[in-house]
Amino acid sequence: MKILKVILTIIIISSSTLFADDWIISPDYLPERAKQFVAQIFPDAQIWYVEMDDGKYEVELSNGIKIDFLGNGDWKEIDAEYIGIPYNVFPANVANTIRNTYPQTVIISAEKKWGTYEIKLNNMMELYISSDGQLIGQKFDD
Repeated sequence: MKILKVILTIIIISSSTLFADDWIISPDYLPERAKQFVAQIFPDAQIWYVEMDDGKYEVELSNGIKIDFLGNGDWKEIDAEYIGIPYNVFPANVANTIRNTYPQTVIISAEKKWGTYEIKLNNMMELYISSDGQLIGQKFDD
C-alpha cells in the first residue's frame, strides 16, 4: 500500500510539472508592442529573460526591472524597486498627479487595474489614480 502511495505521488508531481504553462522564450517572440515599449522607456536595458504564461509575458531587464505584459504587448505591471520608473510610462495626467502629490519621490512599482493605476513610491505610499489623472486614494504601505 505504501509503495502504491509513493508511485501515485510521483506520478502526480511529474504530471503537474509536465503540463505547466510557463515557457521560457526568446525575446524575439515578445509582441512587437512590448519590445517597442522596452526600447523607448528603458533604452539602455537589454531583455535578459522572458517567460510566457497563459499568453502573458514576464520580462526581466538587465537593469533589474521586471515587467509583466499582456498578450497584446501592453504593460500590466512594472517593478523597478532599485532604479525607479520614469514618468513617461504613464499618460501625462497620471504622471502630473504623481509628480504633484509627492514631488520628491521615486516610483518603484506600478500596476494597471480596471482603469486605474496603483503606484507605489519609495516613501512607502501607495497612490490610486484613475486613468484621467484623478487621485482616488492613497495609503501608507508598512
